Amino acid sequence: MDFSRLFGTPLTEPPLPVTLGRSAIGAIILVACCAFQMPSSLLHGQDPATTEDTAPHSDDSQESSSAEELAALVAAQLQSIPDPRTLTRDDLPGIFLILDEGIAAGRKYIANHADSPGFPTVACDLGRMLILNVDRHLGELNEEAKIFGAPMTAQQRLDEQLIYLDEVVRNIERALATKISPALRCRAEVILGDCLLKSRNASKSADAFGRALQLDTSLEDADEIRIKQIEALEIAERYREMMTAGILALEEHPRTKFLPHLVYFTHKAHRHLGILRQGRDLWRLWGPVLEAGALGGEISLPNSDQKWQVPAGKESDFRLMADRAGFYEGFFQLAMGEKEAALQALLSYNEKLAERINSGETISMATKTYLDFQSLPMSHRIDVLHGKPAPSLAGLSWIQAPPENDPGKKVELRLFCDSNRATSRQSRFISLLKKLELEYSAAGLRVVWISSVLSSSRAETEAAAMTAIAVENRLGWSYGVQPGIEAGVIERHLGSHGGTLLLAIDDEGLLQWEMIDPMFWDEGLFRSIITRLLHNAE
Repeated sequence: MDFSRLFGTPLTEPPLPVTLGRSAIGAIILVACCAFQMPSSLLHGQDPATTEDTAPHSDDSQESSSAEELAALVAAQLQSIPDPRTLTRDDLPGIFLILDEGIAAGRKYIANHADSPGFPTVACDLGRMLILNVDRHLGELNEEAKIFGAPMTAQQRLDEQLIYLDEVVRNIERALATKISPALRCRAEVILGDCLLKSRNASKSADAFGRALQLDTSLEDADEIRIKQIEALEIAERYREMMTAGILALEEHPRTKFLPHLVYFTHKAHRHLGILRQGRDLWRLWGPVLEAGALGGEISLPNSDQKWQVPAGKESDFRLMADRAGFYEGFFQLAMGEKEAALQALLSYNEKLAERINSGETISMATKTYLDFQSLPMSHRIDVLHGKPAPSLAGLSWIQAPPENDPGKKVELRLFCDSNRATSRQSRFISLLKKLELEYSAAGLRVVWISSVLSSSRAETEAAAMTAIAVENRLGWSYGVQPGIEAGVIERHLGSHGGTLLLAIDDEGLLQWEMIDPMFWDEGLFRSIITRLLHNAE
């Protein structure tokens, strides 16, 4: 997210996060609290020079406010929060004041009028403001903790967040237990889904969004609910349901500003499940649609005679995802074992982007990353190394060497990953690889883990770190370290020091597949590669 708005510059709408809207205010507030120290009086919209004289006091007239007046105040405060895309840093004290007054009124209503007919609506309004305010709340707690020299840990922040959001869950669940209109029930389910997702309960969040879609969505953006549900299903690792929801949305509700993200998330579901041909065909079908949408205006959609107007301002979203179509066609082709088709797809992708760059076009940083760190090195290795004997591991300092004779070996997964990544970004992938090795070892799968250090003097330290990881995870793999660039193991594989690369080698010792920066969520993809190569070895 571009936080230029905090420094007086209006924010142009970014393509991600997908569900940017009022929920983005929480992130803005968190950055504001952390980026600059604001007196607590100013945080609450007060003049710091008169704080002591203007401390809040009990107001008898407010105490006697009717339920209707309180409900109206809560609703008005929520409605007065502006579009986050228009905010500047100067707006924040006013936003804080709105939230403080709205939350105070909502809590007073809940405490004194919980049995009133307006309770479900107030619970929804209050819940939405509490969700908006949670990041600010955590930021203030962390600033206070810093004063005492002990900033909050990640676990402490999560614990405080769960405590804060539990108020939302309790109020919304109570509202849902009453007899309310389908439209209000839908709104409550959406707020519950947002809250549960922020509370790290993605599975229940997805269920809440699913229930909301079965109700009257007139008070909500149904397209946004769909994309939120798909995101929650992915986080919950319910990939089959994620794919089904994505396909259904593309078939029945493609006329949405979220179309680029629907295509991307649906492709990810196919990848997670290892459904490769359909994943490739998804990009072949929707890639041209996204390309047309990047130009704006009216575009044609699959299986429809009526053209659709791309929403104004969303062309950049279409461009961002259109720029991934060519890469992912090659990605899926390689996974299916179609080396030449994969190479041609990636070369075409590289050439088209190079032409645009050379013509003076500024491509997005995300697209530049795909080009420089994915497509270019992949296409180079496919052209030079794939289908040929895997590069030698000569010069590697083995910690646990592979057996000299292994007649049962049919497939080797060769992982390049240093100990730092193995305990952070790739930690869950290491666990998955262990699981796959145990499952397929009898059929002939072997894993070789290789790390590298630029200086040979650090080889022993890296070896000790790898050994600790292997012992902790009970890895039965062969593993070792390239002790400095003179050993050349990484270089022979056309790899880079510090990067993560997974290679698949068949029973004849030929390099057949690769993936840069493999992650745990693509288990289905890895299974499809392993089973294909094991089958070919029979």
